[in-house]
Amino acid sequence: MKHRLFIVFFGLAVFNIHLKNLRAQELIAPSEVIWYDINQVDSLLKQQARPLFIDVYTEWCGWCTHMMKTTFANKSIAGYMNSNYYNIRFDAETFDTLTFQGKTYTNPGGEGKPKHDLAKFLMNGRYSFPTIVYMGRNQQFFPVPGYQSIPQLEPFLVYFAEDLYANVSLEDFNRYFKSSYSKNFEKKELDAIPSNLRPDSTGSVKWYDYATAEKMSKESGKPILLSAYTTWCQSCRISDSVNYRSKIIADVINEKFIPVKLDAAGTQTVTFFGNTYKPGAQFAPHDIVKAYMKQSYQMPALVFVNSAGQQITEIHGFIPPAPFETILNFFASEAYKTQKYDDYRKTFVNKVKF
Repeated sequence: MKHRLFIVFFGLAVFNIHLKNLRAQELIAPSEVIWYDINQVDSLLKQQARPLFIDVYTEWCGWCTHMMKTTFANKSIAGYMNSNYYNIRFDAETFDTLTFQGKTYTNPGGEGKPKHDLAKFLMNGRYSFPTIVYMGRNQQFFPVPGYQSIPQLEPFLVYFAEDLYANVSLEDFNRYFKSSYSKNFEKKELDAIPSNLRPDSTGSVKWYDYATAEKMSKESGKPILLSAYTTWCQSCRISDSVNYRSKIIADVINEKFIPVKLDAAGTQTVTFFGNTYKPGAQFAPHDIVKAYMKQSYQMPALVFVNSAGQQITEIHGFIPPAPFETILNFFASEAYKTQKYDDYRKTFVNKVKF
C-alpha cells in the first residue's frame, strides 16, 4: 500500500514534465488537457482515487474560451493536470441528464439561460464563469471563480494534488507559493502580501552527509533530522523556501539537530548506522525510506532519529513555519518523552508568527 502511495506521489511531477495519458479522449483544441465526461467520474474514482478538476463554463463565456486557449494550452500545465487529476469540462447550461456521486441531476429549464442543477450544486448557487471546482481526496468541494493565468493556477493545482488541505489553508499556501516562486508573479501581487506575513529568507541550514551525521550524533548525542523529499514534490520545494530559509527555524535545526537531506528516490547506495541501503527500482522508494518510514511514503517528511540510529517518529506532509518551529522544539527539548504534542503546543511560545 505504501509503495503504491509512493507511485501516486511520483505522479505529482514538476510542471515541465508532460506525461501522456493512454486513454483515448476527445481534446478541445488547442488544449492538451485530457477531458473526461462528468458521467464517467463515479467509475473513474472506483478505479483510482484522484482529485477532480472541474472546469464549469458556458458557450457564451469569452473568458472560458480564453482560458482554454492560454492556460490550458500550456503543455506543462496540461501534463500536470493529466497526471494528477480527472479533468472535467462541464457546460453549466447543458440539458443533458447527468449522474454524479450516485445522484442524478437535470436542467429544470425556464426563461433566459437556465443553469443545470449540478452547476448549482458544484458552485453553491453562485454563478460566475469560468469557475474551477476542485474536489480533493477528502471529497470536499472548493469552487474558484474567474479566469486564472498559469501562475495563478499553479498553487491551486499543487494544493489539491498533494492533499495539503489537512495541514495548511489554501490562503496561506498560496502566499507561501508566491513567496517561493516570486519571479513568476507580478510585483503588485507580491506587494499585496503583508510584510509581517512574508517568509524570512535569511537563514541557512547546514546539511551533512550520512556518514558525518552518524559520527556527530554518536559523539554529541544529538538526534538526526532526516528531511525526506523527492524532486517532483512541489510542496517539498515550498518547505525548503519558507521553513529551512527561516533564520529562527534554521538556528534551531543547526543548534539542536544534525540535519540530513534524504532523497526518497535517490540513486546512490547509502550506509547508515551499520546498514547498507540501496536505491529502489524505477518509481520505487529508496531502501532507507522503507527502513525509516513505517507509516507512509508521503513527501515531504521529517524523520527524527536518535544517536543509536533508531527512529523516534516520522511526520508527513507540508508543515507551515509556525507549527514547524513548534515540532522541532518539541523533539529538541525531549518533551515528547513526557508530554503529548497537543499539550506541548498549547504552552509553547512561537517566535515565528505565521
